[in-house]
Amino acid sequence: MARVLWLSHLVPHPPKGGVLQRSHHLLRAAARAHEVDLVAFRQRAFHPDAESLAASLAALSRWVRVREVVELPADRSACARRRLLATSAFTRAPYSVRWNQAPAMHRALRERLARERYELVHFDAIGMYAYQQHVAEPARVFNHHNVESQMMFRRAAHAALPLRPYLAWEAWRLRRFERRSGREADLHIAVSQLDRERLLRVLPGADVAVVENPVDCDYFRPQSGEKRPGHVVFVGRIDAYPNLCAARWLRDEIWPLLRRGGVARTLGIIGRNPPPEILAWGEREPGVEVTGFVDDIREAFGAAQVFACPIVQGGGTRLKLLDAMAMGLPIVCHPMALEGLDAQPGEHLLVAEDAAGFAAAIEGLLKDADLRGRLGRAARERALALYATPVVERHLHEAYARALASAEWRRARARR
Repeated sequence: MARVLWLSHLVPHPPKGGVLQRSHHLLRAAARAHEVDLVAFRQRAFHPDAESLAASLAALSRWVRVREVVELPADRSACARRRLLATSAFTRAPYSVRWNQAPAMHRALRERLARERYELVHFDAIGMYAYQQHVAEPARVFNHHNVESQMMFRRAAHAALPLRPYLAWEAWRLRRFERRSGREADLHIAVSQLDRERLLRVLPGADVAVVENPVDCDYFRPQSGEKRPGHVVFVGRIDAYPNLCAARWLRDEIWPLLRRGGVARTLGIIGRNPPPEILAWGEREPGVEVTGFVDDIREAFGAAQVFACPIVQGGGTRLKLLDAMAMGLPIVCHPMALEGLDAQPGEHLLVAEDAAGFAAAIEGLLKDADLRGRLGRAARERALALYATPVVERHLHEAYARALASAEWRRARARR
C-alpha cells in the first residue's frame, strides 16, 4: 500500500457522465489498494451550491481523505471567465491550463507536501500538470482524459473561419505544454491504445499505460421493463462542443429523415445545460423531447429501443457508449465516436458516416427485434470483458506499480 495524493480539477462525485465518471471510478479504484488523500478544485458547473458540494464530499470521505477543496478563480463570475478567455489569447500558456491555476492551490500543495510524505502523486487532468513543480520525490502519474492537443487540432480543422485561428493557436500551445510538462512524468495514463499511440507521437519514449474508461456493469445492466416503441435516445452534456454538434446534426439532418421513414416515433435528447436553440427545437418539433440533466440515466436508457451517438468531434472514449453497452442497448454511432473502444461494427453495434446511413441503421434496428437483441447482448458481454470496473481497477494498480518502480529508479540514479 502506498500513500497517494490525488490532485483533481474537480470534485469527482457523483459519477454521472463523462469526466466525473472516469475520475470517480479511478479514484475509488486507487483507494481500494492505497491510502489516498484528495485535493481538488470545486467547479460550480458540477457543484453549484454548498449543499451539493457537502453531499459529494461526505460521499467521497467514506473511502478517501478529502484534504482541501479550492475555489476556481474563473468561477467567481462571468466577468472573470470572460477576462481569462480574452487574456489567454495573448499568452503562450493554453487556456486549458491557465483556467486551473490558482495561488490558493499552489499554497495548499506546498503545505500538504511539507506536512505529509507521499509515494505517488496522481495529476488527474492537463490543467493540474503545472503543479508538478511542487513534487520532487514521489512518483508522478499524469492521467489523460483525452490527448488534448489532438482533440483541439481536430476541432480547429472543423471550425468556422473567425474561430479557427484561435483554436489552432490553442492547439499549438497545448501541444507545446504536453511536450514540456510530460517529460517530467514517471508514467502517463491513456484511456485507450489509440490515445496511447497519439500521446507517444507527442512524447516519444514516454512510459504510457492504458487504463480504460470504466463502467459499473452492476449499476448499468439490462432492465426488464417495457420499451417505448420507436423511441431513440441521445445522451451527453449538451453544452460540451462535441455533443452540441451531434445534437445539431440530429436536428438538421438525421431526425427529418427518420420522421419521413415513419418507424421512429420519438427522440430523447438528454444532457446537462442544453442551449436555447436545442430547447427551442424540442418545444416546436413533434416527437422530440429535450429533458436536460436527469439524475438516473438508466430509466431513459431502459425506455429506448436504440441509442444514437452521432458524435464526430472530440477525443478519448465515450462514457455513454460504455453505459449503453453495459445496459445491452443497441447502438448506432459514427466511426469517430467509436475511436479507442474495442467494439466491432456489425457485431457489437452499428456504424454510419452520413445522415442517410444513420437514419437507415436506426430504422433497421427499430424494425428488427432479433438484431436489437443480438447486438445488445454482444455489447454487454464486451463491456463486461474489457471495461467493467474490476478489469480497469486491475489496470490502474498495474500502472501505479510501474510508476512507483520508475520513481525508485529515478531517485537511485540521482543518488549516484
